[in-house]
Amino acid sequence: MIKRIAKNCSPLCFLPSGDLVCYQHGKLIILRNGRRVTEYTLFANKRETLIGRFNILFRLLRLGVRAVEPIDEERIVMSVGNQLYKYDFSSQTLSAEYLVDNGVRPLIFTTVKGIMGFEDCICFGGYRGNKDKEPIHIYKRTDKWEIVYTFEQGTINHIHNIVADPYRNCLWAFSGDFDEASAIWKITDNFKTVERVLYNDQKFRGCVVFPVKEGLLYATDAPFTPNYIYLMKEDMSVVTICEIDGSCIYGCQFGDKIALSTTVEPDGRYNSTMNLLINRKRGAGIKDMYSHLYIGNLSEGFKEVYKEKKDLWPYLFQFGTIRFPYGYNTTDKLFFQPVATNKYDLDLMIFE
Repeated sequence: MIKRIAKNCSPLCFLPSGDLVCYQHGKLIILRNGRRVTEYTLFANKRETLIGRFNILFRLLRLGVRAVEPIDEERIVMSVGNQLYKYDFSSQTLSAEYLVDNGVRPLIFTTVKGIMGFEDCICFGGYRGNKDKEPIHIYKRTDKWEIVYTFEQGTINHIHNIVADPYRNCLWAFSGDFDEASAIWKITDNFKTVERVLYNDQKFRGCVVFPVKEGLLYATDAPFTPNYIYLMKEDMSVVTICEIDGSCIYGCQFGDKIALSTTVEPDGRYNSTMNLLINRKRGAGIKDMYSHLYIGNLSEGFKEVYKEKKDLWPYLFQFGTIRFPYGYNTTDKLFFQPVATNKYDLDLMIFE
């Protein structure tokens, strides 16, 4: 069963206790078993508290909070644009920690814990358009943020995701977007060694990646070619699990299941501000105007359980998709948020 929990409410991340942190009108909302237990004022400015109540302006101005990761039960790190913050629930303080240069932001934060050869940390790879393939960094936080590796000029456009793999005691980075920049990288020795293992094909372009005993389970993010869920095995061979109806940017784990969604977006190779302002034409790899929600795992396969149609606004007002909270959800309930859709745009939903 799918139902709406709250309007205009973004699921951000799970705390170690299992409480869900959400964002709504300038506040952090804590949900326990789907019910609000407390709230904290994060931003008091009118953009967030008043203007942000209008969905179309919230999307156009990219308001709210994007990537979030818990440090522990009392603290989270988050990005607002290219500014990284720490919020402390116990003291109710917001601290600016790091301003990332050149408009770079994290698409996803990653917690590294208990991986041999690495100190425990939070990390991310730099993300921005970067058509000229300028140098892109990997950033790490222990007590403070620092650059720990740099992809040289001409190597990649940006990094979609870095994944900690406890089965193989390494990290994996997925980069994009075109030609040789679409690649999978193996990271070892506390970020000192970064090796490109697969590249130069859109089948290696991914954002949503899950280490499993059999290898890396991932979905592709290719707006102009067909998209699939793949398994990269120990010998670096890639096995097709199933085809999906569009590019995949967001996914999560809940219980023993994996959820992922497709995105309604343009071709991607020719995006300009003017093109995004007027364009609603989807890329060739996007089969229809719906964001599809799939649930499954490697043993049972994946099936579609829900879909939402992209609204009539052009892509400047954000792609049509479904987002999920970050972190591992130990319950059998899936929380998600449709974005730029007709029916439940920016609402907090639950699948039970």
